[in-house]
Amino acid sequence: MLQVTCFFDGDTYSSTCTNHPSSPLHTEPTVQSYDCPEGIRVVVNGTTFTNGSFNQVATLLMVPGERAIQHLFSRNTHLEFDYSVLLTVLPIYFFLACWAAGMSIASGIVVPMLFIGGIYGRLVGLAIVSMFGVHTADSSPYWAWMDPGAFALIGAASFFGGVSRLTVSLTVIMMEITNDVQFLLPIMVAIMVAKWVGDFLTHPLYHALLEFKCIPFLDAEPVIVTDGQRVVNLELYSTKDVMSNPAVIIHKQDSIASLASLLLDTTHGGFPVVETTGYGSEVFIGLLTRLELTVLLGHEDIFENILTNDSQEQTEITFLSYQEFSDDKPPDWFDTKSVLQKYVDDVKYKNLRINLTPYINQSAMTVHENFSLHRAYIIFRTLGLRHLTVVDDNNSVKGMITRKDLMGFNMERRLNMILVQRLREASTMCEMKSPA
Repeated sequence: MLQVTCFFDGDTYSSTCTNHPSSPLHTEPTVQSYDCPEGIRVVVNGTTFTNGSFNQVATLLMVPGERAIQHLFSRNTHLEFDYSVLLTVLPIYFFLACWAAGMSIASGIVVPMLFIGGIYGRLVGLAIVSMFGVHTADSSPYWAWMDPGAFALIGAASFFGGVSRLTVSLTVIMMEITNDVQFLLPIMVAIMVAKWVGDFLTHPLYHALLEFKCIPFLDAEPVIVTDGQRVVNLELYSTKDVMSNPAVIIHKQDSIASLASLLLDTTHGGFPVVETTGYGSEVFIGLLTRLELTVLLGHEDIFENILTNDSQEQTEITFLSYQEFSDDKPPDWFDTKSVLQKYVDDVKYKNLRINLTPYINQSAMTVHENFSLHRAYIIFRTLGLRHLTVVDDNNSVKGMITRKDLMGFNMERRLNMILVQRLREASTMCEMKSPA
């Protein structure tokens, strides 16, 4: 039913005459008639009556979302929307909201969440009114809370909370929107129940969008499940079980050609910098990111000649300032790929090098290869790291850990391989110990 019509005969009015002054119920004057007839207007004792009709679907869909939410939240409008209209609009709007939320366009989801929650909340309110009757503040103040508009408010809060998993802030937002403190407790209960149910079933919407866009997001606590039911204790594993190895390393003084080739051939975001000791071993001294290396290679004035001995007097080297080095991107004139390819092809750049010592991040975090995997995860996430270098007893680089290495699916795959290997070793040991 898309239209509501009021008819009257003398002093008798139909139940849909919600504009009658003796009735506390009413229909908002801002409803949309769309293509419905305006009807006939009659003045009786100074009061104007009309049997005009309005389109309920147009009142919800042909107006801005904010105004449609106001219609859903309106009080003493028990007969403004029917079951059929709400049940028709709900799936249509829900599908369109899901479709728009996943598109790469600037479309918010706050109004759709309030709208969808308001619709099913108003459906619950209509069901309660159908079972217990219409109660208003004038007829029965104690039962006046049974209003479809009030249930639409609670439904909107529950849907918003279930999707976003906000709690206290959402309660404050709903109070600011409605300025109705009487429903503070029901709103709080609805939000908490929605959050508990949502957490039990799936991730929040924003987390799902991160997974959809393949953005490596780490949960507060790692939960790794094997065999679909057993939770793995990460304290029993070490960083060497999930690290990427061998790590691509660079020396604190490398040729321009080798650095350019490294950037062209790999996609890594960071590189451990090592130094060769007097005993021939390479020890970790710091970290350089891909962007920092690219910025350095864009300034030829800091290149040194490898053929010149350290004891000989060299031309003065101009070091980059911190501001130039910490730029978020290479200089505008620096065409990365073409210049790097030139460094690789031109023979003269094989005899040039960069002294990386002034630019190395010597505060980069490192962990031992036998360090607890669970604690490494907490350190990585808490400090907001992008790279974590794994070293051995001699401070030599054994591997690198990035966010992708700590993603749940990746750790499950690698730890399952380790479990299978341990089971095979245990089975072999049992066979060796068993009597012939």
